[in-house]
Amino acid sequence: MRQFVLIILSTILITCTPPDIPATPGTIYTIDATIENADSLWSLRADKANAELALALFKQLSESDSTSVLLWAKLSRAYYFCGQYLTDSPSMQDSLFLRGYEVSQTLLRQNSEYRKLLFSTGDEGMAVRGLDKNSLESLYWGLANYGQWLATKSSLVRLGQRELIWATLEHIHDLDSTFYYGAYYRYKGALLGRDPKTENDTTGMRKAFDEAIRVSPDYLGNYTLMAQYYCPKTKDKDLFYSLLTKVVTASPNRDLPYYPENLYEKALAERLMIKAEKEKWFSL
Repeated sequence: MRQFVLIILSTILITCTPPDIPATPGTIYTIDATIENADSLWSLRADKANAELALALFKQLSESDSTSVLLWAKLSRAYYFCGQYLTDSPSMQDSLFLRGYEVSQTLLRQNSEYRKLLFSTGDEGMAVRGLDKNSLESLYWGLANYGQWLATKSSLVRLGQRELIWATLEHIHDLDSTFYYGAYYRYKGALLGRDPKTENDTTGMRKAFDEAIRVSPDYLGNYTLMAQYYCPKTKDKDLFYSLLTKVVTASPNRDLPYYPENLYEKALAERLMIKAEKEKWFSL
């Protein structure tokens, strides 16, 4: 018997949509829970409703298949996407990012090499370094979710996790230094600014963000993250507005695989400009 999922779009998961992002009106759909349908909806995630539906389908599919590394990695990524772009509620973001991280942890616990190293060394960082490229997707999206969840926590909490975070990030670099359009360098730039022990390393931040832009100059998230984390540290107001103006005025190419992310980054850039003015980021 084919599975199906009944979804009411007006109440599913997220209730707040950033400005200028298309969203489908509240509707009731019955959709077969197949990976083909989930992937199809995910490819159309520039529309908020499709992104939510894709997440719901990935979640339902994962409940009946606990061993598919690829499926669970897609679920972790979908949680990240929804937390990053589809809500500005801190509590909802916290919940989505934490779920995305927990998904990746479930995958790790199923990996025999990871379990063996963790048991023999008692060191999570060492266990992570034993993973091969088959775990790259789930490893990165788990880290991305966890990093966003940790960003709102105290310095003490972040200090307690810094060694594992850095070990995971460096292993991602070793597996594929250009993975996901410069993700390693993009993440490193932001992490340097958030890690209590490296938060004043503006030289390292600049180098990391410049490399992310070199690797993927059309990925707009490279510019918004640099503006958000590097520019306030250096009080470089001109660079801040130059980076965000580039994003806001960009015309995203629909043929790029990250077109949806670029579309949402434009809205994020506008909100960062408003936030900077309200909170006086660059006041002397």
